[in-house]
Amino acid sequence: MVTSPSEIPITVISGPLGAGKTTLVNRLLNNPGERRIAVIVNDMGEVNVDAELIADETEEGVVDLSNGCICCRLQDDLVAQATRLAEERSFDYLVVEASGISEPVPIARALTEGTNEDSLPDRFRLDTTVSVVDAYGFWKAFDSGESLPDAAPDPERPLTEVLVDQIEFCDVLLLNKCDMVPDDARESIEAAIRKLQPRATLHRTTYSDVDPSAVLDTGSFDFEAARRQQGWKRALSGEAANEHPGHDHGDDAVSAAEAHGVESFVYRRERPFHPERFDAWLDDWDGKIIRAKGFAWVASRPETVLGVSQAGPSVQAGPIGEWGDDDPATRLVFIGSDLDEAAVTDELDDCLAASDEQTEAYATDPFPRGSA
Repeated sequence: MVTSPSEIPITVISGPLGAGKTTLVNRLLNNPGERRIAVIVNDMGEVNVDAELIADETEEGVVDLSNGCICCRLQDDLVAQATRLAEERSFDYLVVEASGISEPVPIARALTEGTNEDSLPDRFRLDTTVSVVDAYGFWKAFDSGESLPDAAPDPERPLTEVLVDQIEFCDVLLLNKCDMVPDDARESIEAAIRKLQPRATLHRTTYSDVDPSAVLDTGSFDFEAARRQQGWKRALSGEAANEHPGHDHGDDAVSAAEAHGVESFVYRRERPFHPERFDAWLDDWDGKIIRAKGFAWVASRPETVLGVSQAGPSVQAGPIGEWGDDDPATRLVFIGSDLDEAAVTDELDDCLAASDEQTEAYATDPFPRGSA
């Protein structure tokens, strides 16, 4: 994509706390090519250490948005500060470093469609969304034998949920800290990530060391494609996630996934779940399911579409609409490592409501339920 002289592209960098986002931003400031880069940093906390680190590299064009998250209550500030920077400073590229708990979709929407209060001037264009993933952190986050650190200050957004959100919505993915995991584990991590995110260009990095052209001026942002081509959506629609343009290692992703025991399948049933048995099953995570996503029919809410979202040990399930004219059914995508499809299917079948249970008046209903 060719940028006009008056057009300012934007790269948004997301990733969990400690993944290497600030290291990447500092590298871009040190080696911007012919670009004059401005930076907006969003860090949750009273003292924005990230902004201080970045300020060591350049004293101009750095905006610090603290004590809030730009994917929610600071969206208007993000738009306002980007606009102000364009009015007061001379630069031709904007880099936005999101906080470790930020969801990328609301940020992308704010930068493309605006907020309730304001919208970016036409001279801005969202060019690239980047997710930085800590390979070691991913390895431990989905290990059922590991206790997770309290990495995010918001208890409603557990580490695994944030991590999967950031992986599923991006144009470029840096699998960082690859030197901290064994080769076989790294290959398994990459295979799992490819199941979650078949669209993005993936680079293996240490210390976020990547050519600036990989994350700047790529012209790869496409809101609808990013949302439509998430791994679970492709599996649910029956699409084969076997094309990976831009993968810089040339691996056959499908063969790699199979070689490392990473697979996916769709559970489909036209009978409702018994709510208590299904709720109990959702609590019983053994570490093999990395991602579960879709919708379910439960006997306690016969008219309600129950949305289900699982990221490792974190599970959410709650109403997302009514069946209306559609026939109620369950459609759940499972992505995991060494999954026993037959065993999972049998377990879920055991959670289905018998004929007499489908018309039972349930005194209690465990849904909606938040994260485990």
